[in-house]
Amino acid sequence: MRADFVAAVESVLVGDPRGLFLSGDLGFNAFEGLAARLGSRFINAGVAEQSMIGLAAGFAITGMRPWVYSIAPFVTYRCLEQIRNDVCLHHLPVRIVGNGGGYSYGVMGPSHHALEDLAVLKVLPNLQLFFPCASDQVAAAVGLLAGLDAPCYLRLAVSAYDTPRVALSEHPRTLTRSYALRADPGKPGVTVIGAGHAVQIALRALREHGLDRENADVFGIARFPIDLAQDSGLLASVRETQNVVFIEEHYAAGGMGESMKFALPPLSDFSLMSASYHPEQRYGSAQFHMKQAELTPEALVALVRTKLGSS
Repeated sequence: MRADFVAAVESVLVGDPRGLFLSGDLGFNAFEGLAARLGSRFINAGVAEQSMIGLAAGFAITGMRPWVYSIAPFVTYRCLEQIRNDVCLHHLPVRIVGNGGGYSYGVMGPSHHALEDLAVLKVLPNLQLFFPCASDQVAAAVGLLAGLDAPCYLRLAVSAYDTPRVALSEHPRTLTRSYALRADPGKPGVTVIGAGHAVQIALRALREHGLDRENADVFGIARFPIDLAQDSGLLASVRETQNVVFIEEHYAAGGMGESMKFALPPLSDFSLMSASYHPEQRYGSAQFHMKQAELTPEALVALVRTKLGSS
């Protein structure tokens, strides 16, 4: 998603003289063109994320519209107090971008995994969260962030199960996507919802693991707060199936699944597939971690079949 983000944010910043970009000493082989085009409006703040957030807040107070970039765990956990006090409490238009959501940085271990970022940020006042489902949704998310006069967080990620698929529809404001519809709405079915890039697990399950043979609707959500009043297709599916499987590459506590369950009307069945961590677990690629957490297309299909009583 990073390349798509750079292209999208460059088109925004080149046309906005109040815009500027701050990097936490990251972006090698990605930001050189952006830096050349922005000149003094591109600032390498160094490995000093707390100072970078404070600097961005200062620029925003003067009327500038800063974008702040680092890898997700560094730009969230390391400077949470600055995000809260300097940006959110003052309702400043600072756009915080975290690359590497979920297990994206795999082999670098838990210090580089971002599995609590949405949880710690969603409770902050005035902050809106965006987490694209795929690379082809990044530009739309950047466009929405650019138009908001409020604090925002954009979570970029690399899916271990990336499966390009054209969405059937996408809501222009919530960014909720519909990827697949039930073959027989008159029979028992299930609504599968993926948060951001975690929906790629369902898309791989559709393509390679038999989810297409189950009576499933598949949706991807990409924005918080969740506004189901605008997502009529998703809400209608849930009301009809009364049966939801929610997938997220994030811990269950405080995640989007928790928020979705709270936002939905009472259901007969709600299941959550989420990330996990155990001190004794081994370390490897993002896909390796996903398998350890049983966050895989095969596990999704098995769960859906169990819920529907399929063989």
